[in-house]
Amino acid sequence: MRLSFYSFGTTYGGYGITGIQIAKHLTRLGVDVRFHPEFAPMVGSNEWKLLDDEEKKLFEKPFEVCRLGLNQTTPWEFHKNQSEVKLAITMAESDRLGSEWVKACNGMNRIIVPNKFFKQVFQDSGVSVPINIIPYGVDTERYGFVIRKTKEVYTFGSCGYLNDRKGALELIQAFTSEFGPDEPVRLRLHSTSGYFGYYKHLSDPRIEVTTDLWHPDELVKFYHDLDCFVFPSRAEGVGMPPREAMSTGLPVILMNYSGLADVASPDFSYPLEPDGFEDRLGMAEQPGKWAKINIPQLMYWMRHVYENKGAAKTKGVIASQVMRQKYSWPICAQRLKEYLEIVKEQL
Repeated sequence: MRLSFYSFGTTYGGYGITGIQIAKHLTRLGVDVRFHPEFAPMVGSNEWKLLDDEEKKLFEKPFEVCRLGLNQTTPWEFHKNQSEVKLAITMAESDRLGSEWVKACNGMNRIIVPNKFFKQVFQDSGVSVPINIIPYGVDTERYGFVIRKTKEVYTFGSCGYLNDRKGALELIQAFTSEFGPDEPVRLRLHSTSGYFGYYKHLSDPRIEVTTDLWHPDELVKFYHDLDCFVFPSRAEGVGMPPREAMSTGLPVILMNYSGLADVASPDFSYPLEPDGFEDRLGMAEQPGKWAKINIPQLMYWMRHVYENKGAAKTKGVIASQVMRQKYSWPICAQRLKEYLEIVKEQL
C-alpha cells in the first residue's frame, strides 16, 4: 500500500507528535508512507536532533501524490490533499463545529476520529460523509512502566501546551488551596508554550515552572519523577500527556469529558466531573462549549491521592496495563492500516 500522508511534522504539539508516530508505525507495517509535513524540522536544528534515526528517514523520503491520501491535521489543511481518495484523521476541542469545518470535512471521502465523543459531535454538526473511530496510540516503547520509590516530598505534575484551556491556573489554585505551606508536597509544571513563562513569577516555592524545549528523554524523566499526574483540561481532541503518564504507571486525575472520557475511568484513574459547561469564545471554527473545572473536586482528588498513596499506585499499575492492551501505537496503527485497506478497495 502506498499512502500520501499530510500532517504536522513538529516534535511538539499533539498533531506533530502523533503524526510522526502514525507515519512511523504504518511504515513498520509495510505501508509506503510519503510524508508531506507542515513545519518540518530543519536538518541539523535542535528539533531535528530530537528525532531518532527511524523518524528522520520519514522526512528524507521524497513525497509523492498517491491514489490514497490521508490528512492528520485540522480541516484548514484538507485542501492540500491532492489524492484521488481523500481521508482525514481529525478532531475538535468543543462540542460543535463551525460551518467551514463541516464543509471541509464533507469535502473528504472519509473522516476518522479518535473516539465516540467526536463521532457524535461531527454528526450532530452536519458532517455527512462516513465517520470511523480509530483511537490514537501511546508510545509505550518510550513511556515504559516504572516502579516509583516512596519519597519524602510528594510531587504532583502536569505538562503539555499549558494554557487557559488546559486548566493550569485552576490546578495551581487547587494545589495552593488544599495543601498548607508545611505539608511535604510540591507541584511541577512544564509547558511547551513560552507564554506560560509568566507563571515562573509565582512566589510559592513549592511550585516549579519550566518552559524549555525538552528532549523526549527529559519528558520521560519528568513523568518518572512524579507521584501523580493532573490534567484538568476543559476539552481535548485526545489528550496525550495523561495517556503517556498512565503508560509509565502514574495515577492520573483528569477531566471526564471530550477526548479524555475514554481513559477517565474510575477503574484506573481519578475522573473530574465537569462543573457545568461554558461557551468557547473567539473560536469561530469551534463555536461550541467546553467543561468548567470543578476546583473543589480537584482539591478533593489531590488530597485523596496524597493520603491513599498505595491505592493510587495500584491504579497506576492498572492504567499502564490498559495503555498497553488497548492504546499502544502498534495496536492502533494496525487498526488504521486495516481500515485503509478496506477503503482502498471500496473507493
